[in-house]
Amino acid sequence: MEKSWQTKGLKDYPTEALLGTLGHYGVPVSEADYRKLAETAYPLGIAQQWKGSWKGTGPFKDYVVAAAVELWRRWMGDRVSPQEFTEGLAALMNALVQRLNGQQDAPVPAAFERLKSLRSRLTLDDKGALPAPFLQEALAPFSEKDAELFDSLAESLAAQGHQEDAAAFAEIEEFLLPDRRGISQAVVRAARGEREPAIQDLKNLIHDTTRAPISRLLAVDGLIHLQAWIDASIEGRTLLAEAEKANDIHLALDLVPRLEHIFKQQNDRAALLELMGTQERLEAQHDKMHPGHRQHRHQHAQPQRRR
Repeated sequence: MEKSWQTKGLKDYPTEALLGTLGHYGVPVSEADYRKLAETAYPLGIAQQWKGSWKGTGPFKDYVVAAAVELWRRWMGDRVSPQEFTEGLAALMNALVQRLNGQQDAPVPAAFERLKSLRSRLTLDDKGALPAPFLQEALAPFSEKDAELFDSLAESLAAQGHQEDAAAFAEIEEFLLPDRRGISQAVVRAARGEREPAIQDLKNLIHDTTRAPISRLLAVDGLIHLQAWIDASIEGRTLLAEAEKANDIHLALDLVPRLEHIFKQQNDRAALLELMGTQERLEAQHDKMHPGHRQHRHQHAQPQRRR
């Protein structure tokens, strides 16, 4: 196989050529081998397993990934790959940005329809969510800028009056990230002018003890995003007290920077001072629970928009 595969892609090469190149560089594979790997992994995961014996360098260094993706398309066509889903999601986001920019003929309906078709073919877990490895591969190509666009699209659409698109995209957001269930829709509700009901929606989510702690935390982030400082302060303090009582030190520690941000916005120095004492107490408890973990590290340790 020539080096130009990098620019041309692999679609036009016969399967024998793809397999011959894989074998030449140290990964002999048959369709049966591939199907066996596909029982527990997706293309990037399969490529990762192959990399241990991969000898390709230069133009063929990344061939192993491209081949894994292309072979999935050929042999596992009945199953949506994370890469195919990424393409559908990116196309929809692009179409929605065109609509926000005032393009009358933005291909939004077709893009929504394509993603709906892909979703209908996905295999979900018993909670109706995507398996974590699928989601990781599907979102892997997204840059920080893409992630910010993903986070803000539904709200921007609602603010511009595209209510149907906003609600539909918020539903997709909550499907991909179930911890945001109800939160994205509440932010959209606020953007279309229903601020007080949206705040109440978020408070109801925070009070819902059947939700995962991270999900309740994200609802606090929703209040912060809406700059509902009084509500955020009350709910954040209540959730902190509840977390402490339940000995959920990680949730409690994750609330500290959020409350610090809220109290600074309120210019509440007394609350900030008290919070410093609470933080010291929590960190001491955390050190007791996890000796050697001097620094509390957690993916949600800083206040974020809605993540």
